[in-house]
Amino acid sequence: MSTDYSESIRWPMLITLVLIGFIPAFSGALINPTIPAIQETFSHEPYSETLAQLVSSMSAWIVIVVAPLTGYVLDKYARKPILIGAVIVYGAGTSIAFFLDSIYLILATRVLDGIAVGALMVTVPTLIADYYSGGRRESIMGYYSAVTAAGGAIAAVMGGYIAGTLGWRYIFLVFAGALLFVPPILRFLPEPDVKESVRDDGVGRLEAIKKLLHESPVKLVAGIYAIVLVGMLVNNLVMIEVPYYLQSSLTVTDSQTGLVISGVMIGSFIFASMYGRIKQRMRHVTVMALGFVIAAMGFLLFTATDILPVVIAGVIVSGATGFGLIQPTANDWVASVVPGEVRGRALSGVTMMMYGGFALSPFAPIPLVDAFGRRGMLQTAGYVMLIVGGALLTVWFVSRSTVDSTAEVSSSDD
Repeated sequence: MSTDYSESIRWPMLITLVLIGFIPAFSGALINPTIPAIQETFSHEPYSETLAQLVSSMSAWIVIVVAPLTGYVLDKYARKPILIGAVIVYGAGTSIAFFLDSIYLILATRVLDGIAVGALMVTVPTLIADYYSGGRRESIMGYYSAVTAAGGAIAAVMGGYIAGTLGWRYIFLVFAGALLFVPPILRFLPEPDVKESVRDDGVGRLEAIKKLLHESPVKLVAGIYAIVLVGMLVNNLVMIEVPYYLQSSLTVTDSQTGLVISGVMIGSFIFASMYGRIKQRMRHVTVMALGFVIAAMGFLLFTATDILPVVIAGVIVSGATGFGLIQPTANDWVASVVPGEVRGRALSGVTMMMYGGFALSPFAPIPLVDAFGRRGMLQTAGYVMLIVGGALLTVWFVSRSTVDSTAEVSSSDD
């Protein structure tokens, strides 16, 4: 069994673990405000708009492949070496793009980014679930997501500023800063004891799958994965479509776009930091529903007017989804219903669906943009989230009614 660090807080370990959330946050958020500038630089290339968006979303496709492989390696071997390797690949490999003049070579470096982010996004929640349990795990999952959101807000502002002053190429040098995390990871993060039990029990791939199927509510886990896919697809529309919407409809600058987009991460930070307290009063399904409903309200608000302060308010409200409530709820929910021996593989599914949504976001809205324009597409996304939130509330109501009915039958039998 893994050692439970919930009894006493080891602050260096906790701070190191949570602050790693800055690394994957910078992966796309730093680039998103500069997408129009990247497109302009490579406007001579066919499909330059799609290629520019892929600079942000390309790594998501890699994460989809890397995440399940990472989950298997985490459960079979060890957590800490994977974490260290991912940080080094991220810091050293991604920054190479600064020196490249071909958008296709730049996209190739995003493959390295995807490998690193895929490993990080599976390993860190797995470590949190290994180290902590109960209410403390819920709070730390929220803090990790809050740091990720805060990192996204900082990166969005930084990306817009760098693009407007030094030029968009300089954003890639920022990624090298991830290497600063290697020493504290080596010093403060222990290897969880759960690895020994896995080796001793001989839990192989087939055995792990059988254990996951027999001891976990498979339909529930699959449902969580589907919710994450939809939520992240719609959430990322703000990150890659709103810059075009703002600059075409409201004629804002790169720096102003970065400030507005950072509002998404500010909203995410607020809600993620409150996740532990929210979860104490609600079930997982109601927290998810709350995230979708509030985010839908944000979408419908910022597409209803051209008044910039109102648009900013709507974007901030929409930050309730994504990293705000969906990420910590999904990770905590899955971690709470699967056996510890297959936790890495189960949580890798959450990461796959998150980045599956990111990867689909440049392509899924194209028919709606062609039919209704960007404003109409974003409004449609808001209605979709409202429907999903309503469906989740219905599931909660039905499940609560079923539990109450069962309790009444039991009481009458007594």
